[in-house]
Amino acid sequence: MKRIASPRYVPVARKGAVWLTKPAPGPHSLGDSIALGVVLRDIIGVADSTREVKKVLMEGNVLVDGRVIKDRKFPVGLMDVVSIPKLKKDYWVGVDRKGRFKLIEVEGERPKFKLCRVEGKSSISGGAFQIALHDGRTAVGGKGLKLGDTVKLSVPEQKIVVVMKLEPNASCIITSGKHAGELATIDELYHKKGARRAEAKLHSDSESFVTVRDYLFVVGDDAQVFK
Repeated sequence: MKRIASPRYVPVARKGAVWLTKPAPGPHSLGDSIALGVVLRDIIGVADSTREVKKVLMEGNVLVDGRVIKDRKFPVGLMDVVSIPKLKKDYWVGVDRKGRFKLIEVEGERPKFKLCRVEGKSSISGGAFQIALHDGRTAVGGKGLKLGDTVKLSVPEQKIVVVMKLEPNASCIITSGKHAGELATIDELYHKKGARRAEAKLHSDSESFVTVRDYLFVVGDDAQVFK
């Protein structure tokens, strides 16, 4: 796709080379992802050209959510874990104050987990439940989970380790809208009224505000990563 027409959440300069790698179909939708090649060349800066990106990937030097990825068009989205073992670098994909994706360097045990928001839930045989997560994956379990809750998954095993509820006093990062990139605490959840989307009242260090519930991503004890 043309660089100058790339979506606003892609944090690259609009001037420069005409073309920018377009994400291929994958776990994230086109409207919620960046191509892995763009992450490596234009954001992290571990390669200077598409040719170098291809070489780095074909050598198996890059992992996304614990799996080796060799496709430069692989879609990388919110809360994915990007790892480069040779450089001993690990990143979580977050959001900045302009609603653009940003790579946040993490260390310790954090690269072994990723945060996923529950987007759907259905019953399956045996009385169990299957949940659909924001990054396109599914997981069995989640009894008692509701839409908007967050689960911490081990990667690449995809086992639910911790559950974080969308409820008052929960710490969230705002993923879109006027307050994108801000950390806030939920004060109250409002029910949907008519055609309007459900909203929530929150407060941060500087103010109280109301935003759409779909913009909330509960991060719990990992809130300090996004400061």
